[in-house]
Amino acid sequence: MTKRIVLTGGATGIGAASAQKLLAKNVDITILDLVEPKSSSARFVYCDMSNPASINEAVNKLPKEIDALVNVAGVSNTAPGEIIMGVNFLGLRHLSESLLPRIIAGGTIVNIASTAAFDWKNRRSIIDDVLHTTSFETGINWLREHESEWTDNPYKFSKQCTAAYTYRAVGKAIKNKVRINCIHPGSTGTQLTADFKKLVGKELYDWGVEQVGRQGTPEDIAEVIEFLTLGPCQWLNGVEIVVDGGFISGIVGGWIDPKSFPKAQAE
Repeated sequence: MTKRIVLTGGATGIGAASAQKLLAKNVDITILDLVEPKSSSARFVYCDMSNPASINEAVNKLPKEIDALVNVAGVSNTAPGEIIMGVNFLGLRHLSESLLPRIIAGGTIVNIASTAAFDWKNRRSIIDDVLHTTSFETGINWLREHESEWTDNPYKFSKQCTAAYTYRAVGKAIKNKVRINCIHPGSTGTQLTADFKKLVGKELYDWGVEQVGRQGTPEDIAEVIEFLTLGPCQWLNGVEIVVDGGFISGIVGGWIDPKSFPKAQAE
């Protein structure tokens, strides 16, 4: 039977590369996005991930049973803070929990976070407060009541919440025999790259890329998404997978010296 996959953010970047790779496996894909992909045989459903009403409308148009949900949609720090949190975390959570009952036993959810979020445990107490909210609306209320906790870098915070949420979501999904895993892409060339260079500084961004030899491509991340979605990995559940060419490994292993960061030298 043809596998049915729902993929958010499939019009550009990592989402588009993932859609093409998965379509090559003869699966049925529905892309949720603000704009229709220019070249894809996937089905398209309009969805604004920052709007729970739009998500609900999209859910009503999806198959009654699906095999996988791939949460790729994301926006950078150039968007308003609540939009960033809405798309990157609150909308992702709302869609995932709306579709979980439709995912068949043995199915999977794949969340896309970021290596910027890999240190989320350093802020676990405040992130847990966000995760304790029970809906999109209560999440927005929390954000408005605690602006000082997250508005300095909404993108990073949103991805930290997504990574942390993955662990909690596994507890709900495992009862349905559904797996959930999280991918942390490193520096990857997409439509958002220019925004990230402005955020961290071009010199620091380029230095990080130099440490591992090259910048990642959307196809690099799509390979891992394909494996988690269709590959023989039924016992792989509740993990964070860093896909960055080895940069985080260099920091942890000590063969990349944090003191050599261009920013550190400037200070």
